[in-house]
Amino acid sequence: NYLISYVKNRDFTKFTEKAGHAELLYAELLLVRAVLTFAEDSDSLVSFVKGAFKIKNCHSLYKELYASLSYQEALRTNPTTASSAFIFSKELAGGIKMGWGAFLLALSLLPPKILRLLEFAGLTGEKELGLSLVVEAEKMDILRSFAAAQGLLNYETVVLQFIKSEEYSSEIVDSILERYLTRYPGSVTFTFFSGRRCVINKDIHSALQHFDTCEASPIDWVQVYHLCYWERMWCFAMLLQWGEAAKLAQKLYKESKWSRTLFGYQYLAFRFMADEEAEDLEEMAQAVPKYQLRIGGKHLHIEKFAIRKARSYLTNDGFLCLPGVELLYIWRFIPLMGTEEKEKLVGMLESCLEEIEHVKPYHSQHPIDDWFLCNLILAVVNAELGDVDHALSLLRTALQSEDNIEVDHFYIPYAHFELGQLYVKKGDFDQARPHFRYAKEFSGKVKSYSLENRLLFRIHSAMSSMPQS
Repeated sequence: NYLISYVKNRDFTKFTEKAGHAELLYAELLLVRAVLTFAEDSDSLVSFVKGAFKIKNCHSLYKELYASLSYQEALRTNPTTASSAFIFSKELAGGIKMGWGAFLLALSLLPPKILRLLEFAGLTGEKELGLSLVVEAEKMDILRSFAAAQGLLNYETVVLQFIKSEEYSSEIVDSILERYLTRYPGSVTFTFFSGRRCVINKDIHSALQHFDTCEASPIDWVQVYHLCYWERMWCFAMLLQWGEAAKLAQKLYKESKWSRTLFGYQYLAFRFMADEEAEDLEEMAQAVPKYQLRIGGKHLHIEKFAIRKARSYLTNDGFLCLPGVELLYIWRFIPLMGTEEKEKLVGMLESCLEEIEHVKPYHSQHPIDDWFLCNLILAVVNAELGDVDHALSLLRTALQSEDNIEVDHFYIPYAHFELGQLYVKKGDFDQARPHFRYAKEFSGKVKSYSLENRLLFRIHSAMSSMPQS
């Protein structure tokens, strides 16, 4: 059937309920198989191609199912054809909308460079339609509504924080949490997302209470505890309680296999912020590269960053420039911090800049890199505190020395991105676009740089939210 439909559209007039359920289940199973194919042999190119082909098959099935659903709904709206229209069951219609909507939503997040390749293979994304379909499926009170609710909460409270420039939809999140927590008051899942909502709303202390409640729940799935450790770690980091953040990073390093390389570096960074003379930091820096993972045949960019920073700690005789603050910036937690904590960050960054300028010899072998980082993050914090003009001045000053950066070249495209964001805040889109383009094309100026992919996602989000030139 798939090979026939690949070259010729199906005859939607012959659609049946049984066939619809069978193809919907088959599409869902194809997606699971694709993920497992990536996981079982992540170093193999053949495995990668097989997984991609299964996703293409899955996408095609969902697309055909939604086309069939739309065709039958169009028949019902026409008085002359309404009697001949096939009526989808609520379960089938909701499953189709959820699956197709999730595909459209996920693909819409991808940068244009990747999306163009996928569109050539027949994969397309459309954010507004995708989001509306998943919301509709979630409200239909069907078997898959629970999965749709979790997907929407994850998209609104987690994904948007890291890669999108827009605000989350409090209407969607509040509606889902109110209904599900009323129905399942002890649900660990929805209590967790209540904590994430508090984080997005900058109510960090309330968020900690929700995560503590999840962690205290007697459940067998240990990964839930690891999620809570992760969220609590960032909450303490946002409160500048570095010692508490380090304890949780250490628990993740010892108990979780998600990414011991990342957890180890996070422990090093937060512990260093709490106590630069801690005895176990050198040992941890040496251990960080030992647990590097490969997924889809490639190393994770965030792990490459962690390893490079750990090596930098060793070569600089046990020194890093505000590593905990740098992590807060990379993971986009600075906008979620309270005003008091942001003001403390300003003091820390200004003290560090003064030290770079006056302490001779400076602790690091690359003082210009540290100076650039401090100005970059100081600009972001000042912008968050409402002083956009000062933030612009800091970034312009820093970028005058971009050619002098020796190691951390990724600071340069990130600085151009932040400068573009500031111009967007001022409504000067013509000034913003060149900086976004420079950041997007920076990989052509150097062989590669750290954390490139997450920046490309953010640039795509920022540029797509601006009015067309």
